[in-house]
Amino acid sequence: MAAATGITITRDASGIPNYAHIDLLKYGEELKDFFSSKGIEVEKSPYNQEFVAKIRRAEKQESKRIDLSKYGISI
Repeated sequence: MAAATGITITRDASGIPNYAHIDLLKYGEELKDFFSSKGIEVEKSPYNQEFVAKIRRAEKQESKRIDLSKYGISI
């Protein structure tokens, strides 16, 4: 049998294959129909997409320096 990168077969104590570990980043698209037929939904992000986009935009912006002493805060 040819070796496949991203797929690992584990065996039980008697040597019988019992699990296949598959790299979903590599083979996820090819397995999507199989998962759908078994009733497994593709996981959706629990976060609001607009909020995530806002955070990512803010991360790209240059930081601003704030003088806290104006507000009576000293660190």
